[in-house]
Amino acid sequence: MRTRKLRLSAGRQEALAGYLFLTPYLLLFTLFLAVPVLYGFYISLHDWSVLGTSKPYIGLSNYTALLKDDLFRRALVNTGYFALLTVLPGNLVSLVLALGLNGRVRGEAVFKTLYYLPVILSVAVVAIIWRWLYGSEFGLLNYYLRLLGLAPIAWLTQTHTAMPALALMSLWWGAGGNMLIYLAGLRGIPESYYEAALLDGAGRWGRFWHITRPLLRPTVLFCLVISLIGASQVFGQSYILTSGGPHYSTLTVALYMYRTGFSFYRLGYACAVAYTLFALILGLTLVQFRMLREEID
Repeated sequence: MRTRKLRLSAGRQEALAGYLFLTPYLLLFTLFLAVPVLYGFYISLHDWSVLGTSKPYIGLSNYTALLKDDLFRRALVNTGYFALLTVLPGNLVSLVLALGLNGRVRGEAVFKTLYYLPVILSVAVVAIIWRWLYGSEFGLLNYYLRLLGLAPIAWLTQTHTAMPALALMSLWWGAGGNMLIYLAGLRGIPESYYEAALLDGAGRWGRFWHITRPLLRPTVLFCLVISLIGASQVFGQSYILTSGGPHYSTLTVALYMYRTGFSFYRLGYACAVAYTLFALILGLTLVQFRMLREEID
């Protein structure tokens, strides 16, 4: 009986030690994440303006106003267009790069460094580099177009080329990050599976389709979800390169939220935009999980 009490006491001491180790994280999580998130939703229920002293409660009026906001719908469509241009193509590029490096190529460390190098750059640096590449008069891309006898393109000042230009920059910027994740997933597939398939006469495409593709689905799910979340929150590219133009063709939801809150000082409405975006991202993420999880299972 005494031994049992001592054991219970030791168990309680371990539990107490665990809670003490968790306390710093829980405090930081509560102060810097949970409380701001809840307070932001509280703000979205008010007509909250930085310039005004009165902040009346208006319930869900900010959310219902979004349904009638043409500019918000335009920003939502632009964000969806950007995601369409970057999520699947970006993951395809990353997967191709990972497959190329998975063969233990010579100088693998050099290639991985070169591919991953853009990821560590800030969006401001990347935008400045690509602004020079996209320059109408002295840009490098138009220089090569002239060498080929083609007319130069106003990449960032035409409505039909501005968003694809931002997407191309984003593909170059982020391909290396998912490449490493895909490479880790490929390296996690046992070589014995490929050896057995090779003995059975399976070709390179057969080995990829019947071994690599199904076993890489959890990695694909993770990369697609993360890519979609990142594409839905795109801000720096459009803010620095085009400022949402021309004619709102690159105005994204995140940029619209920023302008609403910090240019027009309508914090309540901006918070409503933020939580609407959060709900949309959550819904799309759950759809992705459901679709790909069914294939994995």
